[in-house]
Amino acid sequence: MKPGMKKLTLPYLLPAMSLYLIFFIGPAIYGVWISFHEWSGFTENMKFVGLKNYGNIVVDPIYWQSFLNMILILFVGGLFVFLIGFIFTSLMSQGVTAKKAIRAIIFFPQIIAPIALAVVWNYLYRYDIGFFNSILTSIGLEPVNWTGPNNIMMSAVIAIIWYSTGFYAIILLAGVDKIPNTIFESARVEGASTLTIFMKITLPLIWDVMSIAIILWGINAIRLFDFLFAFGGAEPPSRMWNTAMYQFILGFGQRTPIYQLGYSSAIAVTMIFVVLLFVITGRKLFKREVYEL
Repeated sequence: MKPGMKKLTLPYLLPAMSLYLIFFIGPAIYGVWISFHEWSGFTENMKFVGLKNYGNIVVDPIYWQSFLNMILILFVGGLFVFLIGFIFTSLMSQGVTAKKAIRAIIFFPQIIAPIALAVVWNYLYRYDIGFFNSILTSIGLEPVNWTGPNNIMMSAVIAIIWYSTGFYAIILLAGVDKIPNTIFESARVEGASTLTIFMKITLPLIWDVMSIAIILWGINAIRLFDFLFAFGGAEPPSRMWNTAMYQFILGFGQRTPIYQLGYSSAIAVTMIFVVLLFVITGRKLFKREVYEL
């Protein structure tokens, strides 16, 4: 960048950078500092305990249960989100009619608040009058306790997949839109199948878009809170807590206050490391030659 351009650019970047440092980087650093203390959040003095909070994490079974739930959402949920997204992408790249209407339909869940979606899915899963059990009983099968202790986490993951797929499918479809139709038409003339067109043409040409979508999914899945918390009701059972929920509950409690902000901050720091690890690994795995059109 030319020296003159730097002088022109920096004044415009400074306000945004200042806000980012004050409201994001600053609180993050302070959160790391709190994680080395025992603090309720309501006293002036914090008791320094060093790495005690991190040591407690190692032997905390609830934390590891919440960590496994986070991994379940991240990888199992992500697998189905992108599998369905790729199916939509493959079909839409074949020039189907009413493409805009289909996009609007699959994106529709994203315009509804996650808490409202959680309430709707709770009704769908109800044992007595729920939609899914109504179908089961209508065909002579026994109803299932979808929100019971053994099923609630998988039921929540199914709902998360349903409302998340549209957003990432739209990102992938935006990548497909930049590919000229003449490439697909030439492949069809040569006799290429739908699968071959997707694997040999569509996927390589949207590789950069796909890598961004997967990294975005990872960040959102790790910090997922609002939908899962609302899905669990007034007091979500610990079996369905993910790391973000456990952090919040430790810091602020549910009906009964807990106020362990030091320990809660330590868990938040572990989430930061998981996000960094996922982003760095994703960038390494998806680093490859980008095709220019």
